[in-house]
This record gives sequence, structure tokens and C-alpha cells, in this order.
Amino acid sequence: MSVSKAAAAVVLDRSAFLQTLQVMGVAAEGKQIGHIIKTFSQHLLNRPKLRNVVPNPQTEVSSKLVLLNEKFQGDELTGCPQELHDYIRNEKLRVQPHEISLDYSFWSVEHVLRRLLPESITEIPASFETIGHIAHLNLRDFHLPYKHVIGQVILDKNTPRIKTVVNKTDVIDSVFRTFPMEVLAGEDNMEVVLHESDCNFHFNFAQVYWNSRLQQEHLRLVRSLQPTDVVCDMMCGIGPFAIPLGKRGCVVYANDLNPKSFEYLNVNRKKNKVEGKVHSFNMDGRAFLAHLLSSKIQFTQVIMNLPAIALEFLDAFPGQFDEWEGELPTIHTYCFTTNMDAPEKDVQEVRHDENDRSIVDRRGFVAHGDHPWCQA
Repeated sequence: MSVSKAAAAVVLDRSAFLQTLQVMGVAAEGKQIGHIIKTFSQHLLNRPKLRNVVPNPQTEVSSKLVLLNEKFQGDELTGCPQELHDYIRNEKLRVQPHEISLDYSFWSVEHVLRRLLPESITEIPASFETIGHIAHLNLRDFHLPYKHVIGQVILDKNTPRIKTVVNKTDVIDSVFRTFPMEVLAGEDNMEVVLHESDCNFHFNFAQVYWNSRLQQEHLRLVRSLQPTDVVCDMMCGIGPFAIPLGKRGCVVYANDLNPKSFEYLNVNRKKNKVEGKVHSFNMDGRAFLAHLLSSKIQFTQVIMNLPAIALEFLDAFPGQFDEWEGELPTIHTYCFTTNMDAPEKDVQEVRHDENDRSIVDRRGFVAHGDHPWCQA
């Protein structure tokens, strides 16, 4: 059967996942329940999403059923430890069967997709990046014939937190860092509101760049700077560094070439009440730096968060600080590396401090081989 025909045959029938789990339960009351749970916890039904103490359907009195591990079956509880047998006998407790209905809602994304997708697909796309209400997938080519059923399962299993599931359909645009995407399931709504670094951000995910996996790096750099710092954020996006730095007390000159990033940067300045601290610009990075220098604006820190090409902007700095007053600014430059053993080999130009010591710090990962590094 061709891949297209096989994919067409994959239908999400939620009723097909209904299953009955047969277990044995001990009818107990009060202190007996507590004793069983405390003493024999490893022999109870311990499965995610399932309670192991439930009302007893066979009686109207106060007894409940303490459910045992599903491997113990029958009135004799074959395989059950002798200590539990003895306690049940000494307390004159009753053992009875109990049925648990497991429907589609019980099963994990991975379990459902393993049943739906061909056995040849061993890499199950159960994880995703979360951007507000959006789940962002990076499906592999062999997933694509099944993309809509994958999207629907992920939507089902993460409702109401997730309302939209999208997949990247091409590489990131080299100019604005945006990428084409398609909606696999849910609402066609790219307007995002999310909370990060004690700030609220609003943006359209289809029009600007955002990577939620960089949240800890955003927070790390923000916390490393002082409220007295003056920051030149040359490729600021919608403000993941600029806005929290403004709330921290820093004066920030924030710039991005993308008009939509500039638009949402201004929205976020207003929403987070940092308009007096964060000054926004919509210029080319080099032109922006030249503007600050010609305007005699002194800054202590520079952030260049455009990993694909940020290193290419370093040539804008030499020779531009002849009339600079005070210490030279620290430049935080992000770049990609594919060589995790010796990442410095991928760095085309390394800046040095006054003692000629290069400083290169590894910060984290992005998908499929490219790893962002911060060079200060």
C-alpha cells in the first residue's frame, strides 16, 4: 500500500480506545484504608490518572475499595504478598472485583499515536513548543502524510491550554526570522498573549520571531545585568530582553528591522508600562548602532540576538569608539554552532577583553543540530 493510501486509512476513532481494566479491590473503612495505603503502597493500583481508593459500588455504607495492582487477580489474589493476605484475613476484609473504564481521554499522546501510525514510524511526535495557546511542531518528512491526525491528537490531549496546533513548513526567513506554517488542528488564530520574565507579551506568531525554549536564557541575561545598565538591543524582536530589562530599571534602546516586531514591541512597551525606559527603533542594525553613536548615547551593554548572522555585525564596532567616554560596552552576541565538542571553531570572529581573554559560553539547544551560544 502506498504512503498516501496508508495515511488516508488512518482515522481518529476515539471510541476505538475504550478499554476495561479488571482489578481487585479490598473493601475497607477508616483506619484500615490508611493502613493499607501506608503499608502496602507498592502493591496498589498505581497508574497515572487513576485513583486507587474509590467508592464501593456494592454497598451503601461507608466502606471504600482500595484497588490493588492489576497483576493480582481472582479471589485468591494470586501473586499477592503474604503480609497483605494476612492483613485481609485478620481484619476480615472482603476482596471483590472492580472494573475501570478507560476511554480516549485516559491515554497519552504517545500511546494514541503509536496505535494510529504505522509501525515503521518509531519517532512519535509527542512533544512541541508552546507559544501561548499555540502548539508548534517541527514534523519530519515521514510524519507529514499523517500531520492532521497528529495535530488533532495533540489538540485533544492539551485542551483547553492549547487551542491551535501548527507545523513549520519551511526554513526560517533569513531577514525577519519568521517562517511559513500551516494550521493542523484547532483555531486559525496566531495572536498570542503569554507571560515570561514577569512581563506580558502580545504578538502574532506568524509575523514575528518567538522561541519559548529560550525563556531561561532570556531570564539569565536579564538577571545578569544591573538596573544602572544602559542597553543597546540591536535585534530585539518583540522585546524578550528589552521589556524585562526595562522593568528591571535599565534604559534600553531597542531596535528591530521587522516592522511587525517594531509594532508589537511598542504594544508590549505600553502593556508593561516601560515606555519611559525602553526606546524603540525600526532600523537596520548597523544604521541603528551608527545612530546611537552619532547621537552620543552612552551604553554599557549590547545584545545581538540574531544567531544566524549576528557575528557578521561585529565589524560595525571597531573604530567607532574613539570618542567614547568611560569603559567600553560588553557585547553579548548569539550564534549557532553544530560542533558541540569545539564550538569555538564555528565562531568566525571572537572579541577579546582588555586582558586578551576570549569568553564563550554555551547556553542551550535548538532543534536538529543547531546550538545557540552566547559570546560576551
